[in-house]
Amino acid sequence: MREQSRQTRQQIFDACSKILREEGLSNLTLEAVADAAGISKGGLLYHFPTKKELIEAVFDYYNNIFETRLQELADAEGDEPGAWLRAYTKASIEQSADPDNASVYASLFAAEERYVSAHQLMRQKYDKWQREVESCGIDPTLATLARLAVDGLWFSEIHQYAPPDRERREKILNLILEMTYSPELQETS
Repeated sequence: MREQSRQTRQQIFDACSKILREEGLSNLTLEAVADAAGISKGGLLYHFPTKKELIEAVFDYYNNIFETRLQELADAEGDEPGAWLRAYTKASIEQSADPDNASVYASLFAAEERYVSAHQLMRQKYDKWQREVESCGIDPTLATLARLAVDGLWFSEIHQYAPPDRERREKILNLILEMTYSPELQETS
């Protein structure tokens, strides 16, 4: 992809993020995105011919950011049992603790109802992540329990459904991480 095209796409993603953060999904129109990106509607349509393609691209964009951070954390964790799950935990909590990210993700998840293809993209990601969870070197059932706890914490933060205060979130996070280090949870071959 040419540099100018890459820059334009980044402008479009930045514009979508701003609209999702400040105004929500209902105001994410092609016209609003083009205006916020400082390009013509035709320029936007050149990159994303339909709103559906734009929404899918925004999902991919944010998933790529998450997965890049997840990989950085996984590399830092090394090859110890539970390392990938610890990285997933840390990346998820980082993401949900950032209010800007939280509002964007809340809007994107609302889009799943209208854009089935975006919902399918998320299911594929979660299927992939679950395979990683189950093969991270600790008991797959307990690893899944930890992932579900992380996802529940993420969900409560993103949607502001009675999220724990900062101190309690830290305690919960530490308990989840502690679980991933417990030798009794390691798989026996």
